[in-house]
Amino acid sequence: MIKDGEVNFRMNETPTRCFLIAHQGPRESQDPIEDHLVELNQLAMSCGMQVVGQKRLKRPKISSQTFYGPGQIEELTLEARAVGARFLICDDELSGSQSVAIERLSKMVCMDRTRLILKIFEQRAKTKEAKAQVELARLQYELPRLKGVWRHLSRQGGGLGLRGGAGETQLEVERRIYGQKISTLKKELSHVQRVRETQRSGRSPAIPRVALVGYTNAGKTSLLKQLTGAGDPQDLLFATLDTTTRRAWLGPNYDEATGQGTGEPKTCLISDTVGFIRKLPHQLVAAFRSTLSEVRTSDALLVILDASSPDLGDHLKTVTQTLRTIGCEDDFDLQPRILILNQVDKLSRPQRLDLAKQFPGAIQMSTRDGLGVDELKDWLRELVPGPPKPRDLEWWERGESIPTILRDTQLSLEEAKSF
Repeated sequence: MIKDGEVNFRMNETPTRCFLIAHQGPRESQDPIEDHLVELNQLAMSCGMQVVGQKRLKRPKISSQTFYGPGQIEELTLEARAVGARFLICDDELSGSQSVAIERLSKMVCMDRTRLILKIFEQRAKTKEAKAQVELARLQYELPRLKGVWRHLSRQGGGLGLRGGAGETQLEVERRIYGQKISTLKKELSHVQRVRETQRSGRSPAIPRVALVGYTNAGKTSLLKQLTGAGDPQDLLFATLDTTTRRAWLGPNYDEATGQGTGEPKTCLISDTVGFIRKLPHQLVAAFRSTLSEVRTSDALLVILDASSPDLGDHLKTVTQTLRTIGCEDDFDLQPRILILNQVDKLSRPQRLDLAKQFPGAIQMSTRDGLGVDELKDWLRELVPGPPKPRDLEWWERGESIPTILRDTQLSLEEAKSF
């Protein structure tokens, strides 16, 4: 297994070419495997790599030593080298010894899907908390794989009274170092979680806390910007790692048709969180416990999916399973949630009608042009227990353009909102 420093060195080369591979069992159809390879392609590109080829390796039984067949790897190596690939990226999770064996046979760097996702998280992490969470996940991923990394040095001693060699000693040293780092990071993140809980307890119970959840790159940050004016949407997988919480203005509690309501504005707190994906490493779910606790303890969930994705049903299943994994309530009365099908502007009218039949309670939305935002605000207003104290609306809440003084000085959005 290649060490991080060597991986970083090679990945900084331009271009870094990689070849994708996935295992296909005897009872698995081709279509889902191809879908997984498409997503693996997106992950590789998000990591700054150039995909130059891909292949499905059919094998009835997984090899404990090389995962795929040795002959398949040798044939694959010739094909990958012919297109200039330096990396092999496997859609399947490999053990340390399997990664080492593949690298020995192919003379290429081998990464599995989990390691690739961890690399993306390492690149995206900006804050101290996010970096600590990613580092904890990386150490937890690598710890059980150390034996495979040091296997070439183990049991080198011989003779009477010798029970092991330098490799066995080095393995124990590495395990101890990893254990100490993991313990330190867990304590640090546990403190962060207590701080978050204290902050949440100080929030007004009259203001609902709503979390944006969904498949990665489905438009959560775009919706946050539509509701609050904050956020920097990017067409990237895992563009958001840190939880961002902003106040959203939901409009006055007044119905012009009936004349009912107080006319006072209603607000809620919206939190944007890390996105989910198929085969999301459990190490990341555990390490991001403090971040994902914002989802678990929120008053309601906005589940956002890309309506134009051909894997919409699979994405919804992944999000639902992940929510259960992190401890979200299955009782929708305790934690209401609504499904938001984003990017319907990419669909034809018949496709949208089919979606309406398949998901009758969902909101069809386009964060690009604001379609469906008013319907969502109506749903969110029902969460507010009573009218909050009136306040002066900000310029972006009144639908006005950026004030001239702000345009002239080219202030950032966060600075502009303070005026």
